[in-house]
Amino acid sequence: MQGQPEATPSWRSALEAEPYRIRDHGLIADGYTCALVHRSGTVTWMCLPRFDSATIFGALLDAQRGGLCSVRPVNAARGRMRYLPRTNILATDFHAGRERVRLTDWMPVRGLHSLFRQGAICRLVESVSGSAEIEILCAPRLSYGRRSPEWECNDGDGRGGRWWSAAGALDLHVSASCALQERAGALEARTVVKPGKPAWLVLSWGEPAPAFLEEGLRNSLAQTQRAWENWAGRGQYAGPYRELVLRSALTLKALIYEPTGAVIAAPTTSLPEAVGGSRNWDYRYCWPRDASFALYGLSLLGYHEEASRFLHFIAEVAERQPLPLQVCYRVDGSAQLPERTLPHWRGYAGSRPVRIGNGAAQQYQLDIYGEVLDAAYTYAKWRGGLERNIWQVLAKLASYAATHWQRPDNGIWEVRGGMRHFVYSKVMCWVAVDRALKLAQRYGLKGPVEQWRAAWQAIREDVFRRGYDTEQHAFVQSYGSTSVDASTLLLPLVRFLKPREPRMLATMRAVRKQLAHGPFLRRYANTEEDGIGGPEGAFLICSFWMIDCLTLTGRTAESRRLFEEITSHGGSLGLFSEEMDWDLGQVPLLLGNYPQAFTHMALINSAHNLELYPRGVPG
Repeated sequence: MQGQPEATPSWRSALEAEPYRIRDHGLIADGYTCALVHRSGTVTWMCLPRFDSATIFGALLDAQRGGLCSVRPVNAARGRMRYLPRTNILATDFHAGRERVRLTDWMPVRGLHSLFRQGAICRLVESVSGSAEIEILCAPRLSYGRRSPEWECNDGDGRGGRWWSAAGALDLHVSASCALQERAGALEARTVVKPGKPAWLVLSWGEPAPAFLEEGLRNSLAQTQRAWENWAGRGQYAGPYRELVLRSALTLKALIYEPTGAVIAAPTTSLPEAVGGSRNWDYRYCWPRDASFALYGLSLLGYHEEASRFLHFIAEVAERQPLPLQVCYRVDGSAQLPERTLPHWRGYAGSRPVRIGNGAAQQYQLDIYGEVLDAAYTYAKWRGGLERNIWQVLAKLASYAATHWQRPDNGIWEVRGGMRHFVYSKVMCWVAVDRALKLAQRYGLKGPVEQWRAAWQAIREDVFRRGYDTEQHAFVQSYGSTSVDASTLLLPLVRFLKPREPRMLATMRAVRKQLAHGPFLRRYANTEEDGIGGPEGAFLICSFWMIDCLTLTGRTAESRRLFEEITSHGGSLGLFSEEMDWDLGQVPLLLGNYPQAFTHMALINSAHNLELYPRGVPG
């Protein structure tokens, strides 16, 4: 086993001093954007009007400059958070002496019958027992914290319960059950809640919401609750990890941009992979790779409509822009994601730089095509075929992989130290032509099958000859390298070879020996070779890949134990980020952007495999 990687000496003390820890947040969403709510009753992250827009609340990255919205009892610093069953509606219970207060947060579903057709965040605080003084603070900061809005009271009677601000191209509207006072760009109030007398705050944008009373707010809550419950009710997993799987599915659904079907990798930017390090990236965009994996996970649960809409999104992107596919796109399918830094922001626990945009968009990555074709293959099996326009695009993607698989690329981990012949990229080019051949054969679809067959055979021979190190007894990260890489654990999962094949079993042993620390896995050992350098945490998706390999080889008792241990380290809400720190002497801490689609997809897949292969894959 490898020891704990080096990190900034004061990294844990920096985390302890951080007012808004990652794991203490819940996610609410409406299909256009989302918000992270801390257990102190504070919205610390929100972008408007969509996932990849500028923030209006960014206290998660800078408590002083980022902006926040807080609703909490004066005498209670932290609450206990939970989701209403089968929803993305948050309830936070506070205890202040003998008084008990409940805060409910949601983003209303949009539609013709909604009070908020262009979006809102609703915050309702009620007394469960006794009376309590409530402090309200709504302090948006525009353009990534660079300026404060200018508010005007517009409730007509001078009571101070309705305010408006022209925030550039987007109007903000705040309504409250009590009078609000404006101070330095923030709206503030104190009020008392007691049984039968709740308090509420609503922030909406775009068109002003009509004047409403508590009844309208409760109708919105009930409507939103029904919408989430109806969606959750379609899930088809009934195994022992139902709550974990359903929470992951609801999280993935919350990360889908409703107008296009694009799936974002995560709703945040620059949450660090190691505290104090520079591995801080913007994940608020759609990676075809991540989205394909995520929708594969949803398809396992019976959520096929989401896969259909994403494939149409990819088809439109591919038709609009020449190949190769870009590594990531904005949620509307546009391709411009220039990477910039925000030097005026402190960063999470002092981790800088804070980045917006992502330079990986301009990288060359060949694994994308296999992931898209694999998701399409699963979708086609459910649908009984493919739409003609979808197949035309998929055939082009398969032919691109068949023609270009011999080129070096930047790989799944988006290294910035130069292109190489990554084994995983070669294998996923094989997956692209393999799934294209299967689709063509099963559904009588036309395509250059001879070209695909030739590539199918050539890639296999090349990977076995150049990608396996007989001295390491493992498939390696790239041709000519002696480094192992956790991505090679996917070889049996994508059916490139059988799980119990001797070379695969040897690779599993090498990966665990060199990359494991307790139940966790690193992506690869030498981070100095990737052009970025510096420490990083354990990649949670890699741990789930190892679980899958163990399951498929029949070691289900061990894989189940690992699954339960890893999932026990998530937050109380069952949400996971990209990474986790390595300190097993204390409670491991979540690191990286949060919540992460990749991780939640992997959790669903591992739970599914544990049910499907209780004795492993025969042969």
